[in-house]
Amino acid sequence: MQINKTRADFWFSKCVRERSNWICEYCEIDLTNDKANLDCSHFVSRAKLSTRYHPLNAMALCKPCHNELGGGRWGGGNVAEHCALYDEVFSEEDREVIRLLSWVQFRKHSMHIKDISAHYRSQHREMERIRKDGYIERLEFEIYLGNQELYDKEAEIRLEVFE
Repeated sequence: MQINKTRADFWFSKCVRERSNWICEYCEIDLTNDKANLDCSHFVSRAKLSTRYHPLNAMALCKPCHNELGGGRWGGGNVAEHCALYDEVFSEEDREVIRLLSWVQFRKHSMHIKDISAHYRSQHREMERIRKDGYIERLEFEIYLGNQELYDKEAEIRLEVFE
């Protein structure tokens, strides 16, 4: 079964790929002039709504690297290498936070889609403005915080993981 992509997915994906300046975070190929071949690769499946739009759950990978590391609906690939890349880009602790957060329910997810989309559209526009000023390094973007219950749970998980 295919997971439907929303406008929120579209803008979140653009933020993830802009964050890396359209460079694959694994093989480091520059896809500025071939943007369709750079994927927003989720570490935990997009089916897990609590982490679907979390900046720590996605990396920019070219299509061959995405396939090699386990992209696609059913995963597979080189899980150990995918974890090693995640730990290099983010951290081992962040990986554990995302893993634990993925099991939390995101209640009334569909009610947030419009706000999530608007948030990441705004974030992307700000990132593009910064890029136009000549900034070429990695650009972070802010997480959508509209579901307070979900992010209170993330704070609890972080306390457990970082103890």
